[in-house]
This record gives sequence, structure tokens and C-alpha cells, in this order.
Amino acid sequence: MKKILAIVICVVAVLQGCSKKDKDTHPVSLNDAMSSSAAKKAVEVQKAADAPKADKSIPLTQYQEMNNGKQLLFSHLAISGMPVDYAKIAENISAEYTRESDEFKKRDIMNALKPGIDKEISKAKDGRYYYMNIDANWDKYDFTSKSFASNNIAGSSRYFMFDNFAYRYKLEWSNGNAFSKLTVPDEGQARTIEALRIKHNGINTRIYFFLADTKLGESTVLGEITKVKVMDANGNVLSEI
Repeated sequence: MKKILAIVICVVAVLQGCSKKDKDTHPVSLNDAMSSSAAKKAVEVQKAADAPKADKSIPLTQYQEMNNGKQLLFSHLAISGMPVDYAKIAENISAEYTRESDEFKKRDIMNALKPGIDKEISKAKDGRYYYMNIDANWDKYDFTSKSFASNNIAGSSRYFMFDNFAYRYKLEWSNGNAFSKLTVPDEGQARTIEALRIKHNGINTRIYFFLADTKLGESTVLGEITKVKVMDANGNVLSEI
């Protein structure tokens, strides 16, 4: 974080210096805007490089299920290290707080929530290994590559959100491209998956991941995938990556 902060300070200083020097001579140009965007990108790249990596030796049985937005909210706070805004968190997790109009009662509710909020953030710092069942939407079998592909896993623009609490928080894969192709060279196994793929709820895809980082200035948590299991409706593993 110190390294990232130093980069941010340098970038801000350079941009402020340019602005002070040039603001009376010409407006901000497209090149200036592009430079600012490139500087932000450089900070993001450095931030990703400094982020911790998943410990692949952790047994999958120790991963906990992620199934609601509260987990993402508290994980974001735990990983980002940003100051805790208890009022904002209360808005995300308490319907009672959101409905209340009396400011004194709102404060009382928020103060009552504080110990629990602190506990959840502390828990999120220690537990960053999760699994989640998703609709991977596997494409039809490709005979050339002998694989099934999933656009729901690949790509930096792909993210997941929960509609139950803290719905503003997103989960995005940092290495989705490496797990977006399920290679199945055995024809019998491929036939089984293909037959189940076209059935409603025929296939269940479970992603195991480590919450590694947050996106700069966003309510997005980045997950590093460690394992993908493709199972039938009864939980029998058909294949994995």
C-alpha cells in the first residue's frame, strides 16, 4: 500500500504541476486526459502486482460458501483498508435503519450495529477463501479444441452481484481467462456433459476462489480462481479445471 500511495502522490503532483503551469495558456487536451488514464492504469497494475496470491495448498473443504452481498461488502472493507463508514454500511445491511426517519433513532440503530460490523470485518480479514455456484453457461462442445467454453467466466467485464443486501458490491475474476475453457478429450465424458448442458439445471458449476484485492475507487472485489468443478444436478463431478 505504501508503494501504491507513493505512485498516486507522484501522479497527482505531476498532474497538478501541469495544470498550474498550463491552465492560463490552454485547456486540458485529449493527451492530458489520456495521460491521466494511463497513470491510473499504472497504479492499478502495481496494485495488482502487490496483492497477495492464493495459497493453493489450502484444502477445498476449508473454503466457505459465498451467497450474499454482505460478504462482499465486509470483504471489500477488510481488503481495501478504507475507513469504516458505519452509516453507509448500516444503509446496506439494515432495512430498519434505512426506513427510520428519526435521526436520533437512526444513530441508536447504527451504534447498536457497530460491534457486529467490526466483528464481520475482522472475520473477513481472516477468511478470504470462498466457493460459489454459478451459471457458467457452457457453450456447445468444440471438436477442434475438444473443449467447452464459458463467456460467463472469461473477460474482465464479467462480474457477479447479489440482490440480497449490499447489491452495489461486485465480484470480478482476476484470472477468469485461464478457467474459461473446460478441456474434455474423452469422448464419452464429453457426450455426458453435452447431454446435460442442454437440459435445464443439468449442470452445476462451482468456482473456488481467493479474495485477493479490490479495484481502485470501485466497490469491486477481485477474486483469484483456484479451481472450477463442473458437476451434475446430484453433485457428481463431471470434470474440473
